[in-house]
Amino acid sequence: MAKDSAPEVPVRFYRSASGREPVLEWLRDLDKEDRQAIGLDLMRVQFGWPIGMPLVRGLKDGLWEVR
Repeated sequence: MAKDSAPEVPVRFYRSASGREPVLEWLRDLDKEDRQAIGLDLMRVQFGWPIGMPLVRGLKDGLWEVR
């Protein structure tokens, strides 16, 4: 499969029982430069899968942590 047609890996953030998403709240409070750097890492995961350490670590049962 060509790289430009690679499937996108969904990125999901932790959501509490009350519906809050503390990671997204934290990201929104960062300055623009830091948000862009983290956004680039998330894009690498979405469009460059599979990726391993140091950017991504497997936790369990198909759950992955972006570090």
